[in-house]
Amino acid sequence: AAAIAAAAIAAAAIAACFYQGDPHFKGAHGDTFSFRGGNRTVYAMHSSRHLQVNARFVPETFVMGGSCKTCKLKTVHGSFVKELYVTAKSASDLNVRVAYSADQPSRAKLTVTADHVDFEMPTEMVVSKFKRDVALPRVVDELKVELTRKHAREASVKVSNGEFVIEAASRYLGWADKNAHKKRLDIGLFSHKSSATLEVAPHGLIGQTFDGDATAVDGAVDDYSADVVVTRAMGEGAIEGGAADYEIDAKNPFSTAFKYTRFHAEHASPRDLSTLTGVRRSVKGGAAAGGVEGATMEGDDVVDSVAPL
Repeated sequence: AAAIAAAAIAAAAIAACFYQGDPHFKGAHGDTFSFRGGNRTVYAMHSSRHLQVNARFVPETFVMGGSCKTCKLKTVHGSFVKELYVTAKSASDLNVRVAYSADQPSRAKLTVTADHVDFEMPTEMVVSKFKRDVALPRVVDELKVELTRKHAREASVKVSNGEFVIEAASRYLGWADKNAHKKRLDIGLFSHKSSATLEVAPHGLIGQTFDGDATAVDGAVDDYSADVVVTRAMGEGAIEGGAADYEIDAKNPFSTAFKYTRFHAEHASPRDLSTLTGVRRSVKGGAAAGGVEGATMEGDDVVDSVAPL
């Protein structure tokens, strides 16, 4: 039996088809909030049945503006997401892990294992460091992992199953020349179906906004008006519970264990909206109307504008 499972892992692992501080969040209903995160702390971004997405937040000091004589230069002591860890379970109970780093965007590490079998099949997807390129997708049952080089300044990894698509793009910080061409990960999460129809309502910092209603909840954001900005917002008002409830064991960044985990759930209700203290807004469309839903997290350097002097 172990040999058969090992063979299945090997076949699944090589199967291929042709074919955006504290980071600023925008939820499935347009909810807005910022989340600085801790010092190299890993947080649960999304948790649904058999799909977990964790991210490592890293403090960073960078500058914004200053590109012209009348442009104000700001120094920001903020943070970015630098690493992504995805854990998924396929229809045939294979365990799939994907690791992706902002600083090594041309490579995605993929590992496939089976429960109760002492066997591991690691592989690595690779694209060009500079030229537009696409790696052959890896398919494990209904799971698909894709790696793409869009151009010299951006590459991304995408993981999808029957319910959600998660995409993490490695991009240079704004004002790249002034910021030593440092990189960050921007994350997008999209649903294949209306979240109102899901038996297991997702959770996590981003995932909980897919709650099947037509209400956006805006939470804490930071003030960027000063010349020196120190970010502090931790999603207050827009997330259920507190930031510590979403922390993942730093020794096991692929862990699915946190207060609101949904990974092994067969049924779970959406977050308790009555506990959120942020500003609520009614929105049109979205899950209640069967519309397409999407949520994003972009870097601390992404703002509407930098005010002139």
